Amino acid sequence: MKAEPWLRLPDGPTLRTVLGWCLLIDVLFFPIYGTINWLTHQREDLLNLYIPAELASPLVPEAIWVYFSMFLLFCLPLFTLPRERARHEALAAIFGLFTAAVIWLLLPAQLGFERVMPAGYETLYGVMFALDAPHNLVPSLHVVFSTLIVLACGQNAPGPARFGLWIWLICITASTLLTHQHHVLDVATGLLVAFACRTLVLRWSRRLNEPFVPILTREHIR
Repeated sequence: MKAEPWLRLPDGPTLRTVLGWCLLIDVLFFPIYGTINWLTHQREDLLNLYIPAELASPLVPEAIWVYFSMFLLFCLPLFTLPRERARHEALAAIFGLFTAAVIWLLLPAQLGFERVMPAGYETLYGVMFALDAPHNLVPSLHVVFSTLIVLACGQNAPGPARFGLWIWLICITASTLLTHQHHVLDVATGLLVAFACRTLVLRWSRRLNEPFVPILTREHIR
């Protein structure tokens, strides 16, 4: 039996399944992310979760293009993810979102960088600042979601494509620092949350798919 190509147009059932899970993630994301950002903005016990030396790092305005390339990455599961894996990968993203939300509430952080509008990039940075208040930092959800997508889409990818995905992830991760949207701890915890949540969800799903084997058999009773 010939294996399906990694990059392909989705059939009807796959399209409906993947888009359905994406819609659910969006429905959960916007109220959770926005509400916690607003709540944190009202608090006075904000934490500076960064090393002062980080504030000396330069702003690279051009990195905004890489930062926003995450939205192209979001489209990739539609063309690479098998339908039968969509549920597990989506649950990992939802688990990652809720995990991040709990940490944001426990560690209300504020951005150490002063927000500036680089010349020639006012519109792009204006959009970014409008979408993302300077809270919800540890972990970086930008990194969480990007890492989960690369892990999901790269699982069955051919070698060159998998290598390209990891390079893309490294660039997106670096862009969160170069645009002064996040600090090093935000990135590190974002990677950790992504790997941990996906590992746990896949492990749970395998256990749920295993056939039930009763502990008490006749041999045990005897």
